[in-house]
Amino acid sequence: MTSNLVSADIGLADHSIWRLPGQLCALRPDATQLLDRVNEHAWRTAEPALLELMRLRVACLIGNRAGEAARSPAARTGDLSEAKINDLPAYPTSTHFSPVERECLAFAEQFVMDVSGMTTAALDVLAHQLGRTELSDFVGALYAIEFTQRLQMVAQVLLAPVVEAAAAPAPTSAVADTAKSEPHLDLPMRKVLATYQDAVVRGQALDSVTTELVRLRCARTHRCRICQTLRLADAQAAGVDETMTAKIDFYERSDLPERFKVALRITDAFITRPDSLSETVAEQARSFFSSEQLAELCLDITKWSTQKINVALGTDGADRLPTNKAGVSFFGFDDAGRVAGFWAN
Repeated sequence: MTSNLVSADIGLADHSIWRLPGQLCALRPDATQLLDRVNEHAWRTAEPALLELMRLRVACLIGNRAGEAARSPAARTGDLSEAKINDLPAYPTSTHFSPVERECLAFAEQFVMDVSGMTTAALDVLAHQLGRTELSDFVGALYAIEFTQRLQMVAQVLLAPVVEAAAAPAPTSAVADTAKSEPHLDLPMRKVLATYQDAVVRGQALDSVTTELVRLRCARTHRCRICQTLRLADAQAAGVDETMTAKIDFYERSDLPERFKVALRITDAFITRPDSLSETVAEQARSFFSSEQLAELCLDITKWSTQKINVALGTDGADRLPTNKAGVSFFGFDDAGRVAGFWAN
């Protein structure tokens, strides 16, 4: 079976399908510009018509009505007609779809709805269809089209009433230098994605306690083994202990401060149904967090949710981590936003 991953002309891609709210870009230009690069890479490395089908299916699953109505010119190739798009909900039986497309769409549905339910058999089938070496890039591209849409939807609700949309400032020298020195077209998706993750971590607006509770909520929802084992050292120093983290699973009924509950409500909406984020919760969020903190919270959720890639690929094992008697391992980040190491105490 030949690979479905090809090099596409990015000039055909419509950047509007991944354009983020202007207010978010103005608050965090470095991270949002690097996320643009992630999306550019995704559309260059994945077959565009197939990626468009998955983007549209993801939009439907998460309630992104604007995303469903949009179309990417990069995908207007071959037999990707409106009739085929309209038949997307019936893809398992529709004659419009090839066996490869059916397998990829089924994989995308599982990835979006319950990534922890991914099976080795499903991975093997997809690897056979796409090629084993291309599988990681494919899953990374799927992550990009899913979480860019989620970020678009949630950031618009949380930030629009607070910050006027503005043109994003020019990129910092670090971002500009990275763009010049790294021809990311030749890099695997994981490395392009890593530059975005590092930029998100470099944010300083949100406190470490909120950050850790949100990170663990993502990890437990996605059932990432390694991320559930880890604890942020900065959060531990700020008072987060196992008694506190045990409350995350039933936070609404817990005695956690309301500020943390609001952050967790946003997290739940973001990673499940972003269209369910109500204006009531948004107003609560604005009463507890500044616009800069809300922008960081949104980006943090996308960063922590890259764990879905490892869960899907079955590479989320925690066996090599040094752990204490409670089975916990601590970690931290350096000034560049990269993991600085793991330790048991």
